[in-house]
Formats: sequence, structure tokens, C-alpha cells
Amino acid sequence: MATGDGSDYFSSYSDLSVHTLMLKDKPRTLAYKEFIDKNKFLFQNKVVLDVGAGSGILSLFCASAGAAMVYAVEASNIVDLCNEIVKCNKMEDKIKVIKGKIEDVELPVEKVDIIVSEWMGFYLLHESMLDSVLFARDKWLSDSGMMIPSHATLYLTPVNMSKYVTENFRFWENAYGYDFSPIQTISMMSTLQQPVIECIEPKQCMSDPEIVHEFDLLTTKVEDLKSIQNNLTFKMTKTGLVHGFAAWFDVYFGSPTVSIPPSVSGQDLPRVHLVTLSTSPMVEATHWKQTIVFIPVSASVDEEDSLSCVLELTQDTSNPRLYNISIEMLDDQSGSEEDEEDEEDVSDHPLPCDCGSAKCLLISALMQKYDEEQTALELEAEEMDACAATEAARNMDLVENSGTHSVNGNINE
Repeated sequence: MATGDGSDYFSSYSDLSVHTLMLKDKPRTLAYKEFIDKNKFLFQNKVVLDVGAGSGILSLFCASAGAAMVYAVEASNIVDLCNEIVKCNKMEDKIKVIKGKIEDVELPVEKVDIIVSEWMGFYLLHESMLDSVLFARDKWLSDSGMMIPSHATLYLTPVNMSKYVTENFRFWENAYGYDFSPIQTISMMSTLQQPVIECIEPKQCMSDPEIVHEFDLLTTKVEDLKSIQNNLTFKMTKTGLVHGFAAWFDVYFGSPTVSIPPSVSGQDLPRVHLVTLSTSPMVEATHWKQTIVFIPVSASVDEEDSLSCVLELTQDTSNPRLYNISIEMLDDQSGSEEDEEDEEDVSDHPLPCDCGSAKCLLISALMQKYDEEQTALELEAEEMDACAATEAARNMDLVENSGTHSVNGNINE
């Protein structure tokens, strides 16, 4: 069970495999490297604070770009390895590794010029590390200082998850010739209670994404992160089933209005090279993948239909590192306030349950709905397999014709 003091969080980042995963995530790591390498003039003789330095890769990037000093703050035990890596690269004179939570440590300077951090979690906000980054900004960033990344945007779109449903729910109906439906019920309820982290394909998106929230890291306040809510309406771009909603994010490095050093006499003023790191299903996959929130009963939609919902993300009171995600579907049959007041706790009821309560009826409807959709799901799965085979053949032709797949500012590998 996760604790509210953050000890589990920092303990998890002592695991080398976590840092290996992040370092090998090329879209993630190369986005930072590209921005820093292409904008070395921003780092020349600057003091940099790396919040949550981990293995120290971002600190190494900044020091190599000409920073006068980088303070690499890390709370987990990986800090010892970070120190060794700094020494191996002979950067001790430019990088000072400091162990501790950013909220507890003291720096040997009053202000820093740049704060760099890889703070993003699943659906952008999971782990709530942004809170710590904003704390560091308020305490140490100079008035003309720069945040890296500088902006972030969270997106949401309805998705079809037929293949996932077939592989993870239908499997239990006939597992090697036996009925394992009790596991099916548990699996379905678990999926409804917590998000699924999955790489989806663009064709699974049932509409264009809508913006949930935009963050300017120079102005966003810690209290702004406690609860985020938005009413969203999606216009369907295809006909099919909506099983839930997919969330992802983009972060942006640099801004056209970023403060830059005065030009040297006789030289043109450098232009800031802007970089975007996207975790959209439309681009190269990252370790963040996409976050899928299933709805209790899938919705059948036609092209041009509108689908509306209210999305709310709220920091958990017992463990602020986690967010509670709520999606309320909006329609003309919305329940009244009186209905909501009469809602009872059915957490201890058997599954399925025929007591007649609203929640139990919803769960029973979900299970019945999936049964009715079995044939349709199997047909869709076959169609998706055929499309995947065609796409694979097309991609093979592209690889043979192009040879390489390069990384650019939008992290399309």
C-alpha cells in the first residue's frame, strides 16, 4: 500500500531498472538533449538546478552545454550512482550532486538561472512531481529564469478498445476449453477501478483529441494542481464502439518569448530552437504510452455524433502523489441531485448482484452488454488483425525504401 509520506515513491526510484527504462526512451531523452544542444547560448555560464536528477543525464547535458554550475538534487538512493557517473565523466567541477528532497535541501546559492526536470508521469500528473518542481521555482528561480520544459498540455479522446476487451476479458470465457468467467468478472471490475497504461493505435481514436488543461510552468501554482476539471465535447470521426477515453500529453521546451542573453556586438541575436516531446499515439511510443480510462458501459456512436463528458482529476487526500480520475458521461437522462443523495454503498455486494441498486444495475448492464457484443468484437478483432497485416507490409516497404527513421523536434522517431 502506498504511503502518504512519499517513501514508496522515492524507494521505487532507487531501482536501476526504472532509470534504464527512462534512459532508453529515446524520444524522451533526445528531446532534452536536442533543446540543450541546440540552445547552448542559453546555458553559457548559467547556474542550473536539476530537480529529481536521477542518473544525472540532464545535468550532464547542461554542463556540456556550458553551464557554470549544475546542482543535481535527488532524493532516492540512486544519488550514489549519479555521483559515480559524474566522476566517470570528469564533471565534478561543474556538477554538484545533493541528496535529499527538493523541499528539504539547501543550495549554496540564493537563485538559479535555469530549472530543468523530467517530472512528467502517466497522464502527465501521476506522481505529482510537478508540485516539487514548482516549489523549487518559487524558492530559487531568478526573476528572469527559465523552466525546462516550459509548457505542457494534457489531451483526452474517446477510444475503441475492442482488441483489448477480446484479449483481456473474452479470453476467460473459454480458457483452453474451460470456463474461467469468475476471473473475467474480477478483471473487468479491476479495469473499471483504475486506469490502464497501454499503447494504442491512431485508428482506435474515435475523434480528434480535446485539450483538458494547459500548463505554463512559470505561472502555474501548486494549488492549481489539487483539482483539475473540464467539460469536454467530442465530435465522432467514425462509427463504432467507445469503450473509454485515452489521455496523453505534450511538453514544450522553450518559448518564443524566453529571455535570452544580449547579443555580442557585431553578431546576430541567436534564435531559440523550440522542441516538442509528444506522447500522442500518432508518434513514436514512449514509456508513458497512453492512459486509458474505461467507462462502465460501452457507447455505440455514429460518425458526426457528439459525445460529452466531465473529466475531473483530484489529488488523493491520503497520498497526494496519486490522482483520482473521474469521468462523468453527459446526456439528457442525467440523474437528479436526489438520486445521487439516495445512492448506497454497494462495495460489499456480490458480482453480479440483482439487488436493484443503481450501481449494481450498472455493473449487470456492463456484463450483459459485453455478452451481446461478443460477435461484433470478434469480427472487429479479425478486421483489426487484417488491417495490422496490411499496415505491417506497408511499413516494411517504407523501411526498405527509406532506410532510416530520424528524430526531429517533434520526437517522431
